[in-house]
Amino acid sequence: MSKREINLRQSAIINRLRKSPATLKQINQYLLHESELREYNLTISDRTFQRDRHDILSLYNISIECNKAKNQYFIADAEDDTLNHRMLEAFNTFNALNASIGMGDYLQFEHYAAKGTENFHGILHAVKHKLQISILYQSYWSSNEKLRHTRPYYLKEFKNRWYLVAFDIEKDAIRTFALDRIKEVEINKKKFTLPTSLQPKDYFRNSFGIIAPDPTMELEPIVLSFNALQGKYVKSLPLHSSQEIINDTPNELIVSILVYPTFDLEMQLLSYGENVRIISPHHLKETIKERLTDTLALYSINTNQDGQSRIKKQKSSLP
Repeated sequence: MSKREINLRQSAIINRLRKSPATLKQINQYLLHESELREYNLTISDRTFQRDRHDILSLYNISIECNKAKNQYFIADAEDDTLNHRMLEAFNTFNALNASIGMGDYLQFEHYAAKGTENFHGILHAVKHKLQISILYQSYWSSNEKLRHTRPYYLKEFKNRWYLVAFDIEKDAIRTFALDRIKEVEINKKKFTLPTSLQPKDYFRNSFGIIAPDPTMELEPIVLSFNALQGKYVKSLPLHSSQEIINDTPNELIVSILVYPTFDLEMQLLSYGENVRIISPHHLKETIKERLTDTLALYSINTNQDGQSRIKKQKSSLP
């Protein structure tokens, strides 16, 4: 039995149990269906399944438990469930792409591919072992590269981009660095200690995006009203982990999120256009109104300029 076949079978088992608890017979029915799609024999015996349970726990840190009363297997909650889910998602994607070689006419990818992932492993190693790193960094607003000496705290993903959250030694402050702007990485042997007051999972807990809140900002519920269509998207892909549904009708979805009103959140709300209305807080509503007013002013200027250009062109064409 090939290693690929084993990996396919184990990922299929996890996928089946993520849907709902199942008996071994129901799992095998699912594996039989997958066998037809994958062109492998993925069905298993009880002994093989028990071995797969052990391997899945070891590889993915996913624990498959058994409800003996119902003779059903289920996936137990895990502390790092998000990480495990992303690992499995990446594995499923890899298998799908590997099987799709020669099918370029049936697949379409985004033209933009995220950069900076070549430094991901090295930076993650430094984060794990608390090693200082020096990075050659070119910010978006500078044309020059600059050497930054940092203590890397953790990595964060936002909108398909990865960012390093680190302590900038020269600036004596925590900064966020986009991985695709890091030109070179040097891992130093000098170790550091993570501040006891800083927990990586809590640093952005009440933020939307990768901008840390201004010290003057207050944490407050943000209540949003979406139209029916946009509401469906927001329910399937929540804005934030704190999202709660206040009211859900055929015409409107009202939700509340507990985040700081940073620039990233403002940009997200503006991207919804006429499909969202801010109910509260009032100051965020006014900020968005000002941004929309400024946007309309840009179009008004362009309209006037276009109009003047057309008049000049018409005059020049007169006999």
